[in-house]
Amino acid sequence: MYHVSGTVITVSLLYLLSWLFCKTGIYSRSLHRKIWNSVLAVSFLFTALAGIFTALQINYKWNIQFIDSILKWHVETGICLGVTGIFHFLWHLSYYRELFSGSKSSEASVSIPITDPSVIIPNLFVIGFISTSVQILLIRELLNISGGYELITGVFLASWLIASALGALFAVRSEINDIKRINFMFSITPLISLLMMILLSRLFLETGETPSLLTSIIFTILLLIPFCITSGFTFVKLLSAAKAAKGLNPGKSFSVETTGGIIAGLLLSVLTSGLINTYKLLLLIILLNLSFVILTFFTKNARIKFSLKILFITIAGIVIFSDPDQFFRQLLLPGIEVQETKDSPYGNITEGEYSGEKSVYYNQRLLSYNDDVTEREEDIHYAMLQKEKPDKVLLISGFLQSRLKELLKYPLKEIHFIEQDPMLVSTLIRKDSVLDKRLIIENRDAFTYIKKSSGQFDVAILLLPPPSTLSLNRYYTLEFFKLLKKKLTPEGVFMCSPGSADSYLNQESVNLYSSIFNSMSEVFRHVIPVAGNKLYFIASDNDVSSNICFLTEEKGIRNTYVGPDYLDDDLIKKRSDEILSTIDHNIRKNRIAFPIACFHFQSLSFSRDLSEKGTAIALILLLFALPVISVKRNNLIMYFSASALAGFEIIILLLLQLAAGNMYQLTGLVLASLMSGLALGAGTHLSFLQSLSLRLKSFGLLLFYILTAISFSFILQIRGIFIPVMLISIITVPPAYLTGHIFNELTLRQKSDSASGSIYSADLIGSASGFILISIVMVPAFGLTISIISLAMLIFAGIIFGKLQG
Repeated sequence: MYHVSGTVITVSLLYLLSWLFCKTGIYSRSLHRKIWNSVLAVSFLFTALAGIFTALQINYKWNIQFIDSILKWHVETGICLGVTGIFHFLWHLSYYRELFSGSKSSEASVSIPITDPSVIIPNLFVIGFISTSVQILLIRELLNISGGYELITGVFLASWLIASALGALFAVRSEINDIKRINFMFSITPLISLLMMILLSRLFLETGETPSLLTSIIFTILLLIPFCITSGFTFVKLLSAAKAAKGLNPGKSFSVETTGGIIAGLLLSVLTSGLINTYKLLLLIILLNLSFVILTFFTKNARIKFSLKILFITIAGIVIFSDPDQFFRQLLLPGIEVQETKDSPYGNITEGEYSGEKSVYYNQRLLSYNDDVTEREEDIHYAMLQKEKPDKVLLISGFLQSRLKELLKYPLKEIHFIEQDPMLVSTLIRKDSVLDKRLIIENRDAFTYIKKSSGQFDVAILLLPPPSTLSLNRYYTLEFFKLLKKKLTPEGVFMCSPGSADSYLNQESVNLYSSIFNSMSEVFRHVIPVAGNKLYFIASDNDVSSNICFLTEEKGIRNTYVGPDYLDDDLIKKRSDEILSTIDHNIRKNRIAFPIACFHFQSLSFSRDLSEKGTAIALILLLFALPVISVKRNNLIMYFSASALAGFEIIILLLLQLAAGNMYQLTGLVLASLMSGLALGAGTHLSFLQSLSLRLKSFGLLLFYILTAISFSFILQIRGIFIPVMLISIITVPPAYLTGHIFNELTLRQKSDSASGSIYSADLIGSASGFILISIVMVPAFGLTISIISLAMLIFAGIIFGKLQG
């Protein structure tokens, strides 16, 4: 399907946004035209070359391998070419008027005064507060839309920083100093980004669809461009205003802005724990920002100010007591009649109705529906049939109501259901349901529960999604399987589903399944694969069988699908043997500190659409690796320090998850520690650090990362949760402080405002590269120890290639 209307609307909106940036002075009219001339040239070149290759294949019967994959993009870029061509023609209408009228237009240059600087410091604080708030809320919603794996998280954070860096570069070159106009642009662009997200979702995604990686990258970049460019531009202009008006150096200004971010992070970690839904909170923050700008910069009359305050309070009250989230969720899920939506700390839960059938969507994907007989019977009976007279069952996640029906076909004494999201459990269990007395619901992280549980189970069934993220990867590791086995009876059975049961397993699938199979085989004597609608691995120290039909008849279990009416044991065994024959026993086992299965899953996702794989990788390299070329040698140490700190943030969050089992409630604490370190480093001066050269400080940062790589395993071995979490929070402060101090020292040496903007830009670009490098490549492919050592190597690269003075 070709997105004709979607492409036309998107290109038109991007042009209007660029025109708005031009008119408000964020960048010049000349740059505006250069950008769109480049878009015109690139789309023309791609469309022309694709058309030529297509003609050659048709006329001369050439077998051009890539022609099918570029045909879709040929049409899309052709649409883009047409729309851009129309804009290009409209630019030159004045030429034709002048040609026939003989008159010439001229642009008057306007001198823009600097606003009264008395509000610069609170303005910096508000910029930090609003930027962090919008970032947190947009990333929550974008992860809901795109699927929530680390690659998208890394792309989001990197895109945010790159776009902010671009805004900082525009600020360096822009002559505009009108703080009032700049703040007004900053106040309306979050709303533009929100509208872009809704519009792009409606135009390019179907209800419940998980977008491809390439689509997610493009979606993320387009979504963030309006707000992030304006945010970076505004901050750099406020740096200059603060320096001129209050005598604040850029380091102290950075400290004030970061303090706003810290408070926003802590406040939102409380509010997003289920108290206020995402869109309601986002609208309130946008309204708060707009009210600050209008009341501070656009009116001095006390009576008008009072009236405006009443107006803003009234609008805020309407937002609070209404349900805007249901409206926005309805826009994102067309075709579904949304009846209720709520946000928990773990995701969004939406109840809807389609053609009279009620269903539940979790993070915009269908979770429960009425006619799920095939899935629910496979999820339960493949494991339960393996055990003689099971008494106690452990069920980890899944749609409880329908799975419970299948479990109750066995004479069980206890059913323990583990689901960390209590709001999801209360939604899935109908209000009029009478629960079986044998059911015990535990709203805890499953990893932590397995560690602390004292009971033993006859059967354990893991119904969590495949290891698509570092968080989910924990449940498919050697360490988890060892912990779980201790909670099973001597002949207990365990079953999990690491992915789909495709008819053909490509190399990426083989690598993923081999890693998990090898990990299970080290713990259990017998492991077999059973292919159904999903691929199931069934493990036990006792014999396990793929004779599913025989076992159902032997035990007298009457099913609709799992049984001899639909299945055949010979076919099941044949398929199991085929999968076993593909297992590579040389593939590395999946471990907590070396989450290789997560890396294999990302590779598998890449392989789903080979036509997009090369484009996606090229786009990632173009956007997040090439910008380092724009960093001056004087600022390379800032680039590499920021890159290392961003990567360290990803590692710290993973360590937090390994220590506490659940990082959601504690993420705000760790991020607050890191941002506090940055604020202190940029805004304070320790006497002993003042006497050290920048090179020695950089070596100190390098040494810290090496010591952390050596010692982090000892932190994870400490029993309990409180002490490891406190230690993890504490070790975030030193590298953050030193990185903030490096920023402060570099900016103090610069006399021009443009140099401060360049340093800030290098900081943002470096952070973007660090997020991508560590979360996507280093941790999944090389493990935690090598990843932390690589942070030290980044600092070493800054020392070697950077120009360090003093």
